[in-house]
Amino acid sequence: MRLMRPADWGLAFAGALLGARLAGGSPRGTITFGAVAVATVIAGTFVNGDWFHRRSRVLANPSNPIARGLVRPGEAKWLGFILLAAGLTAAAVLGFRPFAAALFTAAFVLLINYFFDKSYFARNVLAAGVVAFPVCYGWLWFGGAAGRAIVAAVVGALIALAASIFRDVESRRADELVGRRTVAAGGGRFPVAVAGAFALAAVAVSVIFYRLEEYSRRHLAFVGAVGGLVVIYTILNLRRREPDPLLAGSTARLMKFLIFVFFAGVYWETLS
Repeated sequence: MRLMRPADWGLAFAGALLGARLAGGSPRGTITFGAVAVATVIAGTFVNGDWFHRRSRVLANPSNPIARGLVRPGEAKWLGFILLAAGLTAAAVLGFRPFAAALFTAAFVLLINYFFDKSYFARNVLAAGVVAFPVCYGWLWFGGAAGRAIVAAVVGALIALAASIFRDVESRRADELVGRRTVAAGGGRFPVAVAGAFALAAVAVSVIFYRLEEYSRRHLAFVGAVGGLVVIYTILNLRRREPDPLLAGSTARLMKFLIFVFFAGVYWETLS
């Protein structure tokens, strides 16, 4: 279960549900099946990525199940292939468009995970894509107007970018040991400022979303909760000359939760 990254699976599932809902997709059973398919594809690519980088994971992420010896490399490799095949097969059952969208998502995640793992900012783009692509998957599947789905995807991607940079701050020492050139490499408060800027940009875009779609004030309440917590945690991190890895890690986890909050708020509005 840890190899499948339950939090990322849940974000992908929620994003695909939201994208399909914004595009007016129905019935609900089909929407849920498609969301499970694309989330499972993403889980499979992550498991394969952990297997591919199993040697560097020992230093960079010693709690990883493969690094700890809880899962054998061969088991992880086949689990990744099984999840990937199951997700793509389920998407194919729904039709060509959902299959093409799921295949593109898988190709994007595998490309960055396999070949650009140590590249500057690449892992942050990957984190943003894992949130944004499922939303677009739901829209590509059902068609309709692109605006609402794309804006929701952009908001989620910006918050995910901020969260992934805070994760880089948390794991800076280990990343430097394995040669990853992340935003946080070298230390200092710069990565915290960059992450805070991305998060505040997400809040600004979500307010535009509210204005364009004429949503109720409940949407602004969700946006205010996201924005307020982002500001508080960014200031707490910026007050330190050298950001605290534990605080940065808790900030990253909070921001992932805030993506759920935003997606749930927008989904709620579509039901009203």
